[in-house]
Amino acid sequence: MSSTIGTLGEFGLIARVTANRPLTDDVLLGPGDDAAVVAAPDSRVVATTDLLVEGRHFRRDWSSARDVGHKAAAQNLADVAAMGARPTALLVGFAAPADLPTAWAEELTEGLHAECAAAGVAVVGGDVVSSDTLTIAVTALGDLQGVSPVRRDGARPGDLVAVVGD
Repeated sequence: MSSTIGTLGEFGLIARVTANRPLTDDVLLGPGDDAAVVAAPDSRVVATTDLLVEGRHFRRDWSSARDVGHKAAAQNLADVAAMGARPTALLVGFAAPADLPTAWAEELTEGLHAECAAAGVAVVGGDVVSSDTLTIAVTALGDLQGVSPVRRDGARPGDLVAVVGD
């Protein structure tokens, strides 16, 4: 019988998905405490959050857990970059049925961390809770590095528009 997140428990799952994960120089205090501490050299932090709900944003019979993890990280990292900021950290909220196989959660984490590694950021914290509906909530933080934020209403004719991600 395969392990489920219900049998592993909240803290067991957190320990499993955060073990041996590298942090970046922006992370002053990572997973394991009440909150993470991330450097904010510019003193202005860009923050964005997106939710992915099973049945609305993904289906397990169509997407691998790794693909869902990639998507969850990429859409938030892209939002930070779209504002003209350098991504610095991700926080992940994970709500799932107790009978979800632990392997699915681990594969989700692989996708999240692969996307983070490509962007030079780390998952610094989050939350895990039991739920009837599988839901992933990702918050990305970024540093403006002394520049003004790029706002949606700031585009002008002749500006270069770029798309980030797959």
